[in-house]
Amino acid sequence: MDASSDRGDGFTVLDGVALVVAAAVASVHMRGPVQLAAGAVWGLVWIAFGGVALTAAGPILFLIRRYGRRSEGYPRIGDRLWALLGTPWLLTAPLRSGPGGAVSRSLGLYSTILTITVGAASVLVLAVLWKVWVLTPPGARDFKNDPAPWTARMGMALSVAWPLQCGFLLVVLDSETFPGAR
Repeated sequence: MDASSDRGDGFTVLDGVALVVAAAVASVHMRGPVQLAAGAVWGLVWIAFGGVALTAAGPILFLIRRYGRRSEGYPRIGDRLWALLGTPWLLTAPLRSGPGGAVSRSLGLYSTILTITVGAASVLVLAVLWKVWVLTPPGARDFKNDPAPWTARMGMALSVAWPLQCGFLLVVLDSETFPGAR
């Protein structure tokens, strides 16, 4: 058995539920690109869908693991950064779909808020990564010797790849920005 399973840091059913809920959030955001995709563009749409779904799972996992099942040493920096990156996707999903599932008439407001919040989250993540990894000398970093849970590792991977958030944003907003271009 793995030592992480003894601490409760492994993948649980609630983690799976969080990923399913995040996939639903991603499907709301990806409605426009899916309607306009054809041919090889489907690959880009699926990559963006997976990226938005994985990113949107961060805040849900953070809340479940922080308040639902408290494990020792949680949250770590990767968990916090993942929650920060995923928050814009969760908060703007209701703006994308109107009542009864109809597309909202305020797509301009949705696009503006999503752009500002994803940009702000990306800048904050970059600032935290810069502070932790560049400005702090290696000897002064306070890291635990025990292995990090999968959520902390995934959060750090998404945080280091923060420019992908801008790419996902471009894919999501392409259909709203240029609706008559297709």
